[in-house]
Amino acid sequence: MIAIPFIILLTLFAYHKGNIIRKHNIKFYIGATVLSVIAFLLRYKMPITEPFNQGFLGLSFLYIVMITGALKNKSVLYKKLMSVRREYSIIGFIFITPHALKYLVEFLNDSRSFEWFGVIPYVIMIPLFITSFMIVRKKFTYKSWKKLQNFAYIAYILIFIHLIIVAEFPNLIIFIVLFVPYIILKLIKEVKKLKNQ
Repeated sequence: MIAIPFIILLTLFAYHKGNIIRKHNIKFYIGATVLSVIAFLLRYKMPITEPFNQGFLGLSFLYIVMITGALKNKSVLYKKLMSVRREYSIIGFIFITPHALKYLVEFLNDSRSFEWFGVIPYVIMIPLFITSFMIVRKKFTYKSWKKLQNFAYIAYILIFIHLIIVAEFPNLIIFIVLFVPYIILKLIKEVKKLKNQ
């Protein structure tokens, strides 16, 4: 399952070159958009577009965004990933869009059933994506922005359900290995947070 190598490479890049991502974030957004458009247009012609149209690349970015919130706040890895979490969430949404559009086109062509657990999290992520840009975020108070961003947890759960439903072995096992530790770590972190209040 090619999401695993992507997750490892993107984590290493964030850890060692996070400053480049932050400094040139607009260039990364434009590049991701161009690649996504090309991949969607060539979705049935070139196998190289599969990581985009099957959602593996977008999922990899979003997984790092997700798992970061479950890590210990004082850990070095948390600090490194947190420094690019906003950028990775924006890029992840851009890269997951060809996958969403591909499914939509196939549904409209009656070649695929409607994937509710895939569509709903994508729709939830639209306002999260828009409000991740600083120009929009500045229009919100931190409290209201944070409440909106908390809907990401609903999206994560629905994505997990979607992957479990559509995945076949061995991808099914890999998704479980990826998501179950996140759920456990996040629950432990939230329980500790409640105890310290």
